[in-house]
Amino acid sequence: MATEIKGYVRPVNPEKDSDALFDVCKKTVGPALRTGTPNLIAPYIWNVPYIRMCQDYCFAVDNGDGNAVGYVICAPDTPTYVRRFAEEYIPVLESLDPILKKPAMDPPADWGKDLALGVLQCLYTPEHMLNSDYPRLLEEYPAHLHIDILPDFQRKGFGKKLMEALWTRLREDKIPGVHLVMEGGNTEALKFYLAIGFSKFDDVVNGGKSGETGKDKNGNLWMVKKL
Repeated sequence: MATEIKGYVRPVNPEKDSDALFDVCKKTVGPALRTGTPNLIAPYIWNVPYIRMCQDYCFAVDNGDGNAVGYVICAPDTPTYVRRFAEEYIPVLESLDPILKKPAMDPPADWGKDLALGVLQCLYTPEHMLNSDYPRLLEEYPAHLHIDILPDFQRKGFGKKLMEALWTRLREDKIPGVHLVMEGGNTEALKFYLAIGFSKFDDVVNGGKSGETGKDKNGNLWMVKKL
């Protein structure tokens, strides 16, 4: 008989949940980032700043015992988030962890040869989130999100519940749409996003090199949803 999974969705409590959600991020990032220095840096890009600066748009899966085992975190307005990231977050990075010391930024790292440097350079270049060559993305879908859940709590309906909680919050603030970027090879994640109403961004990106709408030069998919 399968063990019943307790749990529910609630707002993130930064004071209580930050360490647990940091750990969730480390365990659920892409496979290439799950070990070594890149794994230590990753949460400072895709977790910590959202909880610090966008607390009202962050929701957690509680395992029923008060422990956070998953999350959706969101910046409701990406340009504002990028500005605050540069002005408020980057100046304190080294105080959060010495490993976050600003690296040489030129030339850009070859991620295939020096993944740690590539991730660290990414941390210090938040403007990449603006996707300035495709302004319609942020005009129509200004919010962006990240969602991660520990494996034992996946496929239990919590992903949809997290998203619904976030959508309600964004609609209250009249945010017209939300986007995310996902690994193109993650077919299970793609099925999930399509099932809850996301679609691929309908412009051919990356200068048209892929010839495929919503697919960038790295094979990542840009997924969007109107609210």
